[in-house]
Amino acid sequence: MRTKLIAATCLFTLTACASADSDDSGDGGGSTGMMASEDSGTAAMTAGASEDTTGAADTQDPMGSSSAAMDDGSTGAGVELDCATYCGIYLEACVDFTEYANEQECMDQCGQWPVGAVEDTENDSLGCRIYHATVAGSAAADLHCPHAGPSGAATCVDAGAPNCADYCDTYFDNCTGDINVYADLEDCMTQCAPWYPGTMGDTAGNTIGCRTYHAGAPAVGDPQLHCPHAAPGGGGVCVFP
Repeated sequence: MRTKLIAATCLFTLTACASADSDDSGDGGGSTGMMASEDSGTAAMTAGASEDTTGAADTQDPMGSSSAAMDDGSTGAGVELDCATYCGIYLEACVDFTEYANEQECMDQCGQWPVGAVEDTENDSLGCRIYHATVAGSAAADLHCPHAGPSGAATCVDAGAPNCADYCDTYFDNCTGDINVYADLEDCMTQCAPWYPGTMGDTAGNTIGCRTYHAGAPAVGDPQLHCPHAAPGGGGVCVFP
């Protein structure tokens, strides 16, 4: 009996040890599997981060630095829309084509214009005139300086704005005899050509619109009073504010 009991005890012990060894092996395998899985996840995260970084570089605005570099006034960006800026650019770029006797006249004319936007390349605005004055500084000043001047030269002028043909016809109809200050219709057109058109509603200001108004119905009613307003000098009414 003693021999059988010892044998049974040894058999039980061996079985338990084998089981423990098996469990330990299983735990070790599980740990190894978890570590491998974690290592794979880390590698995937690293690869993902690398791809994200690459993606961010690929989608970055390629014009970022270029856009900032272009903000130098050559395209209109960054230019101040004021008369001092305009006159500075115009008087330097259009020295051979200037329509102003001096800087003050430039400032006075400019003060009458709508500001508009820096992107303007046509229509009656300060923005349009600054654009063409800027272009004139590097190319075709003979073309762009007139666009940048008071009259706008059919470019920096609104459609339907007062024009010299209508003004001169109206003036010659109603301001006759000694009141008429022009030698002839051609003289009227020549003197009118560089003037700022203004608007059809102008009753004051150094504009074609103002002169056309006073040469019209007001001159019919009182030519002695209104024809001087419609003349080149403006008669104290069609003058700079």
